[in-house]
Amino acid sequence: MKLMRKFVISLCMLLVGAGTVASQTWAPLNHQPGVNLGPMLQLRDGRIIAHEEQSGNASNWWVLTPDATGSYANGTWSSGGQLPAGYRPFYFGSQVLLDGKTLVIEGGEYNNGSAVWTNLGARLTYSGNSFTWVSNAPPPGWTTIGDAQSVVLPNGQYMQANCCTKQTAIYTGPNTWTPSGNVLAIRNDESGWNLLPNNKVLAVDVQVNNNCGTGNVKSSELYDPTTGTWSCAAQTPTQLWNQNDQELGAAVMMYNGKLIQFGGLPSATAIYDVASNTWSAGPVPTGFNQADGPAALEPNGKVLAMLSPGLFASGCKMVEYDPTTNTLSNAANPANCPADSSFVGHLMILPTGQIMFTDFSGRVELYTPAPGLVAAAQPIIVAASTNLTRGSVNNVLYGKQLNGLSENNAYGDDYQGSTNYPLVTLTNVSTGNVYWALTHDESTHSIAPGTIMYTKFDIPASLPATPGGPTDYILKVIANGIRSAGIHVIVH
Repeated sequence: MKLMRKFVISLCMLLVGAGTVASQTWAPLNHQPGVNLGPMLQLRDGRIIAHEEQSGNASNWWVLTPDATGSYANGTWSSGGQLPAGYRPFYFGSQVLLDGKTLVIEGGEYNNGSAVWTNLGARLTYSGNSFTWVSNAPPPGWTTIGDAQSVVLPNGQYMQANCCTKQTAIYTGPNTWTPSGNVLAIRNDESGWNLLPNNKVLAVDVQVNNNCGTGNVKSSELYDPTTGTWSCAAQTPTQLWNQNDQELGAAVMMYNGKLIQFGGLPSATAIYDVASNTWSAGPVPTGFNQADGPAALEPNGKVLAMLSPGLFASGCKMVEYDPTTNTLSNAANPANCPADSSFVGHLMILPTGQIMFTDFSGRVELYTPAPGLVAAAQPIIVAASTNLTRGSVNNVLYGKQLNGLSENNAYGDDYQGSTNYPLVTLTNVSTGNVYWALTHDESTHSIAPGTIMYTKFDIPASLPATPGGPTDYILKVIANGIRSAGIHVIVH
């Protein structure tokens, strides 16, 4: 459970950031939203939708549209609609579905300002500037969902946890769910879920798990979507969650086949090797932890994370984990770090490779990582039609690892903002203006390296026409901020 206010500490806490690399910088958006924002999700047409938080109106969502050149720094904000009456949650499950038009949020640790671990939910259908939210029923018999974790499985199904029981359920359509396997720990609460490149889901338990060893406080579990069951995985090298509030930090699947898990109250991290199903100790962020908080994978392979000097304490510090050296180093801090604890932060990789940051305030910033990308993570276009029509739907593009190799963005169990699905851009050869196709209905949601797959995409009817003839465009696929090589297409 998180506090709904920020602590303020003296500026001396800030001085832990010496050694920041100058090229890694933060800058505010040129057009701020004018409201307090928190969780963000990437829509399938290039836009970002963000929830109004804390001292704002929790019914509201806001949409950031990049400018004509594809810049989010110069993007503009508009309404993303309002949640149904009576549902104003903080800390909830959230997923963008593969149909290209639906977003589902479930539960909330708070609703209407009260800590109730609600089982309410809502479903968004979006198209163009139309954003329609309607209520979505919980799984049958569930009285709680709360701040529980969720994931989209490799087969494209959305799986949701019940915070306060062992239960999980798979979304099968509006207001309908199918029960899936129960976790082995005493309940789901505060544990995180992560999609792995072997198509399983990893959970680091934040509860005692007697099924994986009597009194076990270092357990992790694996979910197999083919059987719908959980099994014991390897033990973490140390207890990663704190006893005071059972909080855990973010976990990010990296491009080296390993996952980094940030610890709660203990000053600890751990590294999970997917191939060997083993954990090892990670670097120690001395004096800092991540009792809830965000992390995001940079195109260069490093992981940006937001830490705090103790449980829910203010005076945040941004760090970068380098998987090649297994080390943490200080990164530049956004402007609000003196007042921020890690739990107020959210990080979202953008198609530009920048990372967007919100912290329940009206200030939104962008982080520009050090240059470079992991070549093995680059999407590859194998085949696509090069003769397209404005307003056409269900165009098919074949390629490899179009979903990327990681869910990328993470935050304990209280929020999910994964971006492991393809986006398609069309850049006008004459003007340089960038347009976004709507992607949907991939053949797989797997993040396994080298996966051959397809996505469908719809061409906007509003795409500019060249008088008297077709228009030349460069088409690219983007996954987790990494772009494919472009192909030349003609749009009629």
